Amino acid sequence: MGNFVTNLTAKDLHEDIFDYDTLVYESPSVQEIQFYAGQQLGLLWDEYKRSLNLVEYPVDLSQACWDNKMKNIEEAKKHIRNTVPV
Repeated sequence: MGNFVTNLTAKDLHEDIFDYDTLVYESPSVQEIQFYAGQQLGLLWDEYKRSLNLVEYPVDLSQACWDNKMKNIEEAKKHIRNTVPV
């Protein structure tokens, strides 16, 4: 049986950039981006940040995310087949 993560906090990373044709996102300053990146990096375990004997960070997709990815790949392949002359 696989490992399961418990005691976590999920954060929605999606941000609206446009609302129809209106820009609704204000980009943070470089200093704010640096500060945020440093905070987030501090949350990672040391074995994911070291240069020697690096441990690969495990990432898994939900079934819905995987299905969406595969659907998008197939749509892109169809589009390419239909638009690129042979």
